[in-house]
Amino acid sequence: MKIGVMCATGQELDHLLKKLENKAVEEKLMRSFVTGEYAGVTVVAVVGGVGKVNGAITAQELIQEFGVEKLIFTGLAGGLDPTVKIGDVVIGAEILHHDLDMKIMENDQFPGMPTDFFPGDPEMMELCRGLGDNLRFGRIVTGETFVTAKERDGIIQRFHPQCVDMESAAVAQVCWFFRIPLLVIRALSDNADEEVEGAYTENGQWTSVSAASVVFRLLEALGKK
Repeated sequence: MKIGVMCATGQELDHLLKKLENKAVEEKLMRSFVTGEYAGVTVVAVVGGVGKVNGAITAQELIQEFGVEKLIFTGLAGGLDPTVKIGDVVIGAEILHHDLDMKIMENDQFPGMPTDFFPGDPEMMELCRGLGDNLRFGRIVTGETFVTAKERDGIIQRFHPQCVDMESAAVAQVCWFFRIPLLVIRALSDNADEEVEGAYTENGQWTSVSAASVVFRLLEALGKK
């Protein structure tokens, strides 16, 4: 089984890269795609960069050029739900754009594309259940902006998400086209409020460990299948 694992930044991927065995690196699209082994699974790991376009082209490369059978997108996110706290890990059961109204665009988008949300892969979600007390399964929204207090309330009122990021919905859209199972695993580094910049910097290192630990256990579970 070959699994793609992508992150937006190097800090988010470093934990996995240290664990991979028999690593080989291939440079494509100005990115370093690292193929290695973990828990009996072949993993292709890559830093895709920040934003929707970076996320989308990296996901497509993993699918078309490296032949991954499943994709895990992991890293950090901003919390938008009072029931979740910094350090919690959100599993994306529903993933959608907050800066693109898919219902309004229904007649002009690609035929058959979901008009509400892209679902997380049920099999991988099920494998994650019970992997930690800090796991939450819910809605992740994506937009081409670093959300702060100014945008926060409007996004919450419209979508009622657990967290927000800048890439996941674009990655989910690519996976939908190619029929590749996707699971998004995001640790909360901040609350997307007036303290977002300081919190992201201060909490990024330890919260990224929370997300990585779930990825490791998911890969171990997939390796046993």
